[in-house]
Amino acid sequence: MSLSFGLACGSLVAAWFLGDLPQTAQGAVTHALHYTCLTVGGLTVLSSLVFWTLHSGDGANVSRGRQPDVA
Repeated sequence: MSLSFGLACGSLVAAWFLGDLPQTAQGAVTHALHYTCLTVGGLTVLSSLVFWTLHSGDGANVSRGRQPDVA
């Protein structure tokens, strides 16, 4: 589900950068797609930094403190 959500968000960012550019303006479309990749990459780095700040006990109230079974 996260892959589908990421694809949908990336498509929305691309649509925002593309705006009403005609598809015949290949240079402008290429620049818009480059900006999309940079934006999505920046959001990925930002989310990684947020997850990096989490502590080992964060979310224990959601899982009720259960540890996963190791097979």
